[in-house]
Amino acid sequence: MKPLTVNARDVVQWLHQAQAKLEDARQPAISNGTRMDAARDAVLLSCMAVACAQGWRVTSDRGHHAVALEGAAHALAIGERRFDELDILRDWRNRKYRPGYVVETEELNEALDWVAPFLADVATWFDRQHRGLIQRGVAR
Repeated sequence: MKPLTVNARDVVQWLHQAQAKLEDARQPAISNGTRMDAARDAVLLSCMAVACAQGWRVTSDRGHHAVALEGAAHALAIGERRFDELDILRDWRNRKYRPGYVVETEELNEALDWVAPFLADVATWFDRQHRGLIQRGVAR
């Protein structure tokens, strides 16, 4: 991560994009692999919003997905178990490039059961910690 001036508009855009990705992940007409990608993206975009609100930018350096999740998990105090669940999605991202790997419906449903509450927790955190920032971002 690198220091960044807090930008309310960017935070709101990251949050909107995360919610849109969650909605994409819920679409049964789309392949399970694409839906899993969208679920993972929803988590990453939420983590980027949390980092941005705290004055950080997630870089594209090696390990940036893990760093983003660790930072958000710490800020939200989500606990080790929930962190590990969300981190499984990062592991999935790395496995998807192996030949023959497919996402089973049960695996996707489990991921959605983890992602939706995480996005709700992020929204609650913003409401409690950065309500004014969100209001400024929406007003722009």
